[in-house]
Amino acid sequence: MPAAELDAALGSVERVLLDSSVLIAFHSPAELAHPLAEHLLARIAADDDPLHGSYSVISAIELLVRPIRTGLERFTFMHAFLTQFPHLTELSVDMVVAVQAANLRATMGLTLPDAVVVGSALLAGCEASITNDARWKQRGQPLFRQFTWIYLGDYV
Repeated sequence: MPAAELDAALGSVERVLLDSSVLIAFHSPAELAHPLAEHLLARIAADDDPLHGSYSVISAIELLVRPIRTGLERFTFMHAFLTQFPHLTELSVDMVVAVQAANLRATMGLTLPDAVVVGSALLAGCEASITNDARWKQRGQPLFRQFTWIYLGDYV
């Protein structure tokens, strides 16, 4: 059972970073990882589950582009999801995050978007990074061992 295996991999983790690909899979029933993304977001929404999710403002930008192109109804839907989903928090960018991201970019050579995402997650105390992008895990895991790195494709 993939969801049970995913839960076992998360263990006692309470604060997770969901990257753009997980949020896209949640909204895309044709994605193979859709059922796992649904499971994760159901856990995050549950008041009796300690799992809470975070996403970077970079992910919010990525998720809003297509709805903006599509029209007001889709934009309104996605904006409401990003701002009202229970226990799912946007990691905003401020000067503290900017300094952290600049440090990561300068010392580790991360791209600017990746530096903002990782820097935000580190400062927010995220314990795990969950992705549906194998490259994100491959790049991040050796550099940031403080996160448990989870690739949904490993559980499909």
